[in-house]
Formats: sequence, structure tokens, C-alpha cells
Amino acid sequence: MKMKTFIEKVAAWLKANQLALIYFVFAIAIEMVAVFSVEKNAFMSRPFLLLGLLIFITGGLLLIPDDRIRLPVGALFLVAQVVIDLIFAALFDMTGQYFEFSLLNLRNDAVAALEKIPVNFLVFYVGLFCCVAYIVYGLRLIRGRDKSKKKGKTSKKPFFFYAGTVLVGVATLFGSFFAYYPQNTNKYEEMVMGKSTSVYASYGMLGNLIGEVGTTIRGDRSTMSNDQIEDFIYGKKSGGEFNSKYVSNQTEFFGKSKDKNVVVILSESFEWYSFMRSEAFYDSPNALAFTEEQLAALYPNLTRFYNESVVATNFHSREKTDASETLTILGCYPTEKYITYDYYDVTMPQTMPNVMKLFDTDIQARSFHNGEKTFYNREVTHKTFGFEGLTDRFDMADKANALYEEQKKALIESGKTEEAEKLTPIFTDYKEKYDEMNLDSEMIEICKDEMFPADKRFYTYITTISMHGAYYNRRSLADERAEVESVLGANLPKTSDEKGNILLHYMVTAKEFDDAVGCIYADLESKNLLDKTTILMFGDHNAYYNELSNYVKDIDGYKTERKFTDMYKVPLMIRDSDLTQAVQDKWQTRFIDKFTCTSDVMPTLLDLLGIRYFKNLYYGHSIFDYQTQDKDKDGIPDKDENGKPILTPVESVLYSRSYDIFVFEGIVGRSVITHLYKQDGLSAGRIQGYENEARELVEKIKHCDYIFKQDYFATPAKKQLFQDNLMSINTQKLA
Repeated sequence: MKMKTFIEKVAAWLKANQLALIYFVFAIAIEMVAVFSVEKNAFMSRPFLLLGLLIFITGGLLLIPDDRIRLPVGALFLVAQVVIDLIFAALFDMTGQYFEFSLLNLRNDAVAALEKIPVNFLVFYVGLFCCVAYIVYGLRLIRGRDKSKKKGKTSKKPFFFYAGTVLVGVATLFGSFFAYYPQNTNKYEEMVMGKSTSVYASYGMLGNLIGEVGTTIRGDRSTMSNDQIEDFIYGKKSGGEFNSKYVSNQTEFFGKSKDKNVVVILSESFEWYSFMRSEAFYDSPNALAFTEEQLAALYPNLTRFYNESVVATNFHSREKTDASETLTILGCYPTEKYITYDYYDVTMPQTMPNVMKLFDTDIQARSFHNGEKTFYNREVTHKTFGFEGLTDRFDMADKANALYEEQKKALIESGKTEEAEKLTPIFTDYKEKYDEMNLDSEMIEICKDEMFPADKRFYTYITTISMHGAYYNRRSLADERAEVESVLGANLPKTSDEKGNILLHYMVTAKEFDDAVGCIYADLESKNLLDKTTILMFGDHNAYYNELSNYVKDIDGYKTERKFTDMYKVPLMIRDSDLTQAVQDKWQTRFIDKFTCTSDVMPTLLDLLGIRYFKNLYYGHSIFDYQTQDKDKDGIPDKDENGKPILTPVESVLYSRSYDIFVFEGIVGRSVITHLYKQDGLSAGRIQGYENEARELVEKIKHCDYIFKQDYFATPAKKQLFQDNLMSINTQKLA
């Protein structure tokens, strides 16, 4: 065949099948733009799943003999692709999370918590252009052929070629799935050694969707034997004694809070800049212009709490509220599924309430949240955690109304009609009334006797909501706003300053939270319980709503001279009069500056309560865990110039279930060895220390996944073994 004839045939073939080929080009373009909009890199390192799908669809279009049918089919696929990419881009913009089918369980909660649905305009406009251009071009093509009376049909000769194209697409899809999708390799090796910086940059949005579909259909067939799990938790006994390397260390403050009440306050979106200015680690360039004195006067209860507490100055959280809550109650979080929707009925003897009940059968364990108990399926999950119940806003409204009716009736019967008419319920359901967040101070006021009973020991978990975004002018906080504005005076943000006004609204919510802390102080003091109670307060995550943290901390993206991990630095304070004094006396400071994170909360509380635990079950360490340095290995701790032992901090690495990243001081990693961000100047020893701890964490995650998948503790014998072993390590000597 002459070259000229060959070229003419190729040109004729291209002309006859241009709608199918243009579809392929537009589909590639849409996907590259979508990936670029999220990852700032349009090229995918493992595009084979995506290519397999597009080759398959293109082959199908080639098999269609008439452009009148090809056009709507190709347009339908393009529109569907744009919609999927827009949804996935919006999901990432809202939450920072990549799509997985488990997220569908959270869809109602996500919509309820959403302040707005972001539209990725780059994906929208490029997708719209491609779809419109494809349709317009197709219509012009069909009209042109109608005028020339040419039928836009394909030749029958290449039928087998087109069918082969479809088969190539199918083969590429299946081959790529089994060869490249990470859930089908060793997932935990990927967590350590994976070199891809992100899911979409590897597979594309459609490629990731295909992988998730395939994984769901195939199911998880991996297993781990009960003996392997048991050995990982407890280790091998030696002479009837447990190996101490599997058991938590006894820190210098072990048992300092023994037999005390425990209150944990998860404070929604709690940031240091909400009430502090003084220390360098609170540095927030765009914070409102309050002086330290003004903040202390405006937030007296938070200031008092800070002054009376041991303060973790380098505490980080990079989680959603449900994950932060679970990590601090359970001490771990599986990566396979979501606790609240997939594992809510799994047996969990290792949770904080269940462990405390093992050592004190009379203790009351209750949780409180002035949102809905159905949110994140808390109503069911918290009972599995070991709480006797969860009190939510509906319960609080019922309690307040019942108390109101009782008080009103008493006043009327005593002839105090005017007072009865002025009486109002303690708790107002602002969610019902104004579609606003309820008030933390009213929650404490109506539930204080349940939260802090005077006749029994208690473990109380409080999840606040006042500081939840979005941040706007709330009618329920008019008094708090007036007070904040009066203090700011001339420094009040101008109406045109959008971010400044959002920050102002946030500071108003912090004032309401301060009132709630005041209610806690007042009730515990009135019952003579304050010094008999350990209160741990922490921020569940940074104030990411309305991109507030980015603005206040002046941090945008990963490429910044500032520490990017400062974005996730939030408060953790422990108020216990005996503990604070002991730490001050021992260390001449009440500040802990080592890297700490959400995973450390439960181990810290167990340490303070004098309960040793099997540390492979929990991702973190006690924030008081420091080891003596012994470089020459002579068994004698090295000492500083003052003759005091040199202490080396035992630090955790935070693995974020919500965002699938590792976080350490100055490091954000997609895997252990692949860094999304690394602070300049980190020493090789510091990086190696992070990697060693992160590798150990991955082993914990791996075993945790299997414990939940297999419901390991569901067997009465295994649950009893855990409880017996836990009691044993707290009563016997360790090998």
C-alpha cells in the first residue's frame, strides 16, 4: 500500500470516528484539570485504571455506527465525569479527604455540619466548556453530513478492531486494579514506603472511584490469626511474668490522680488565639488586636484554667470531631472502616470507660453533647464504648422544660404569680429556634448534677458545640458579642473586612465557651469537688471553618517559611491541683513542650490514674513519658551539669484517619518516607526518630484493623483474658 493511500485511509477513518476520539481527548483533559485543581499537578503517576475505563468507553463509542447515537452517549459520559469530579473536588475542598465508600456513611452528618457547598470553578468551567464544545461540534458535524447526504456510519470492516479496543480497555482496567491499586498490594507497606504524594495524583478521581468499586466488590479477604493478635498485645510471658516492653512505662507522675473524678472536655475548634497572646507558640499574625490584659478580663475562666493547669504547648490534632472523640476514648482508630457506622457493635473492653469500670465498678461514666445523639451514631457507639448513656440537646430541652414547669407551678402555688410569669427555661434549643449552635454554658447548667454527681465517683466526657463553625452573627450570642465589641473598641474589624469579621464571630463563640468553663468551676467548687477532680481540656481540631486558621496563622499551602504543622497546633491543658504542683516542683515548669497529639490523651489519663496498660493497643504515649538517657549503656543515667538525669521525651506520631497522613513536629507525610511538608533545618536524628516511631505506629494500626475486622474481643474468653491480664500487670512484677 502506498504511503499516500495509507494516509488517506487513516484521515478518512479519523474523520468518520472523530466524535469518539474527541470524547477521549476531552475526558483526559477534564480529568487532568480536576486533578490539578486539587493536587496542583495535572499528571497522574498511575493512570492505568483511568485509561482502561476511557479506552473501554471509547471502544464502545466506536462500535456505535451512527453519530446521532454517538453524540448523546458521549455527551452523557462527559457530563457524568464532570459531575463526579466536581463532587470529589468539593469533598476534598470541604474536608481534605479523598473519596472512599465508607464516607457514604457520613453523608447525612457531613451535610448537617456543612456551612456551604464549595464549587471548584476550575473543574466546573473547564468541564462545562468541554461538554458544550462536544455537543456543539457534534451537532454541526451531523448537520454537515446531512446536507452532503453522507451517512456518518463506520465501516463494517474494523468491527473486530473496535471490539478489540473494548477488550483492551477491560483488560487494562482489571490488570491495573490487581497490579496497582494499593488495597490490593500490602496496604501497610504502602503506609510506610509509598512514594505517591496523594491518591488523586496517582490514580485520578475516576481511577480512584474504579479502585474503590473493585475493592468493595472483591471484599477484604486478608486475615490475621488470633495467636498473632494475642502475641502482639500481650507478648510472651517469661516465668509467669509479662514482658515489660509490652506494658506502659510508669512515669514520674504515675498515679498522681489516682481515685479522682475525671472530666474530659473536647472543645470544638478550640485555638490558642481564642484567649491567649503571650507566648511565642501562640503566634498568630492576624489575630484581633486584644492586649493580654483585655483577653484575661474577657475570658477569665479560660485564663484561670490555663494558669492552674499543666499545659502541653506543642499539642496537635488533625482530625474530624468523631475521630478525635474516638481516639481519646478508645486510644486507636482502625483504617478499614468507621467506628461509628461499621464497628459500633464491636466488643471494646480497652476503652477508657470500660477500663475505669474494671478497676472501680461503682464509677459513673456518662457523655454529653448539646447536638444530636444520632450525629455520628453516637447514641449507639458511646454505649459500646462503656458510657451508661449520652445526653443530647433533646434530652436537655426535656430536662429544662420539666424543671421549668415544676418551678412555675411552685411559684404559682405560693402566690408568686409575677415571678412565675417571668420564669424561663434554663436551656433554650437554639438549633430548633434559630438554626444556630446551642450554648455550652446552658448545657453545663442544666446537666451539672448528672455531669458532676456529689455522691459517686464519675468519668464525664463533654463534647462542646458553641465554637463550631461557620462563624457569623448569631442571635443567641448578642450579649457576648456586645462585650467583645466593647473591649475591642476602635480595633473592631471594618464591615468590609470579611476575614476579620469571621474572626470576630469566632471570638464571640469563645466568650460563650468561657462562660461554660465558669459554670463548671462554680458547680465543682460548690460541691467541694474541684480538687478531687482531674479535668483534661483539648481542642478536637483547628478552626478550619471559613479557612479561619489559614487566615489567623497566616499559613497557606505547604510551601511556607512558617511551620506548616502550626496549623494543627491546638490547646491541651490538664487541671489537677496535686498534679500541677507536683510537675512544677519536679520540673520547675508546668509546660510540656515535646510533640504531643490526640492519641496521647487516653494513655495520659491512664498514667495519671495509676493504671498500667498494654501499649500496643493504643497509638500514643503519656505526655509525661520521658526516658533517662544512658549513652554509654552502663546502666547509670547520664546527668546534666547540675547533676540531674537527662531526660529524653517519648513522643508519638499522629496518624490522621480522616486525612490519611502522618503528622509530627515539622513533618507532614503521605507515607512514613514520603513527605508532603518538611520543615527546613530538621536534623537527620530527628527525622530518623520520627520514622522509627511511625513504623511502630503502622504495626499498631495493622493489628488494630484486624482486631476490629475480626471483632477479636467478642469471644467471652478473649475479653476475660484481656481483663485478667490488665489486672495482672497492675498487681504483679514485670519481667
